[in-house]
Amino acid sequence: MQVMNFSSANCKNCYKCVRTCTVKAIEVLNDQAKIQEDRCIFCGHCLVVCPQNARHVLSDIDDVKAALNSNKTVVAQLAPAFRGVFSHPSKLITALRKLGFSYIEEVSIGAELVTQEYECRIDCSSSSEFITSCCPSIVMLIEKYYPELIPLVLPVSSPMVAHGKSIKNRYEEPYTVFIGPCVSKKYEALSESNLGFVDSVLTFDEIIDYIKENGIEYSELEDGEVDFSGTTRGDRYPVVGGILNAIRPTIDKKDLNVIRVHGLENCKVILEELKNSTLKNVCIELSACNESCLGGPGTLSDNESVYTRLQRIQDYLKTKNNNSKVININKDNLNLTRNFENKKIHMLTPKDDEIKVLLKQMGKYTKEDELNCGACGYNTCVEKAIAVYNGMSEVEMCVPYMRSLAENMNSEIFKNSPNALIIIDDNLLIKDINPSGRRMFLNCEKESIIGVPITEIIHDLDFKKVANTKKNILGKKVFYSKLDFHGYKSVIYIKNHSSLLITFTDITEEENRKLELTELKRKSIDVTQTIINKQMMVAQEIASLLGETTAETKVAILELKKVLEEED
Repeated sequence: MQVMNFSSANCKNCYKCVRTCTVKAIEVLNDQAKIQEDRCIFCGHCLVVCPQNARHVLSDIDDVKAALNSNKTVVAQLAPAFRGVFSHPSKLITALRKLGFSYIEEVSIGAELVTQEYECRIDCSSSSEFITSCCPSIVMLIEKYYPELIPLVLPVSSPMVAHGKSIKNRYEEPYTVFIGPCVSKKYEALSESNLGFVDSVLTFDEIIDYIKENGIEYSELEDGEVDFSGTTRGDRYPVVGGILNAIRPTIDKKDLNVIRVHGLENCKVILEELKNSTLKNVCIELSACNESCLGGPGTLSDNESVYTRLQRIQDYLKTKNNNSKVININKDNLNLTRNFENKKIHMLTPKDDEIKVLLKQMGKYTKEDELNCGACGYNTCVEKAIAVYNGMSEVEMCVPYMRSLAENMNSEIFKNSPNALIIIDDNLLIKDINPSGRRMFLNCEKESIIGVPITEIIHDLDFKKVANTKKNILGKKVFYSKLDFHGYKSVIYIKNHSSLLITFTDITEEENRKLELTELKRKSIDVTQTIINKQMMVAQEIASLLGETTAETKVAILELKKVLEEED
């Protein structure tokens, strides 16, 4: 089941997600980012940095609503990070009750169970290197990319799962809902070994949206209390070092060094050290997120610093008093063992010649061309080429290459266009002019003209008009008599650069031919009219002569008729 991915409608191929992804589990094909689940560790960091908010995360909210509207016993598992993430944590508890949760418990209960199990495992182990197993993204990182380190991971359920197991053991057919800052908990709850212990997972973002949807302003509510909470050492789990502090006596007893690491890049560094057997006699707490759970991707989408959250939870820990709400559970009644799998990701390794071919496709012909700028999301151009070979990336993702290609293409178009292209600033000073423009308007094509007002060459009020109104003029026919120039003019305002692009299509020769043809037509008409006039004169003269002879003939015939009549 796809837990998270990117929305195709909003993805703008900025590659920010690829740059953020520590394990490079994001495939970019056909200008669309897509998460490859078999490679992903579900940290959710890529979704947080997406500037287009082009994210889709599997939500259990509909299942939770259905459970709350039924007769089920719905138990909220509230992650201890809530006391740092929310400015009014006690009021949040009241809001959850208004939504209909039957019981509200803190996952610090599960953290206490995990602490006890850690102590037992470390105390009984002959090993001298240990890695905590609370962060599901870290567990997946090790299973997929450092499987040789699996023996060092404490084989214990996470606090969420341990707490879920205890709830299933204490209530009759409960429906459990984990509420926390972590996206990877969604995947953890769905994994085969954990199915059934946590029925739904909601992030803090999701629960706040649900509270608002119900018209509840939680900050205005009265303070509430959870039904059951864990110990103070369980409350410290969401803070960097909280897990190791909880088991510190056991660590000291084994004379182990302690290392606290948060942030995936830092975690990868120390895992490489362990892989190379550089570190010995050490217990390591690893958290995928910056400042551990307080920096989780499912926390509230505001501008609050993670350090404000840290201070808030530290203030709470200073003033907390153990009370009757703390529940003690015998861990021996629960199976807290967890097994890990070798899910190693195998990447195809191209040969050197194949890498060279791919590098050339990206415009990398020499070592100097390999900028290793990281804009595509990969640390080196060779890594990028390998990603292309494995179908995880595209050649076009090389930003310097595409920029060079675009600049070269634009340069060729600018230089070789048959039309005049002139760029001026909003003060009408010339910034650039292409060779065709120089041929059309300058006496000397090498004449220095940059910075000269265009009005010194072409007097046209439209330039100033467009600069002032920001409204383009397209395809307007012009004639500049002083330059004997006919053409079609377009003046385009370039907003982001406060510049104007002026284009001219030269139709002077065509217009001159039209004038010549017009003159030829006029002369032809004049000649034709002269001929017609002459023909009319001839016709009139002929008609006149024909008229005279006809009259004479008529007289003669009448005279002859008269003579004949007299003889009779």
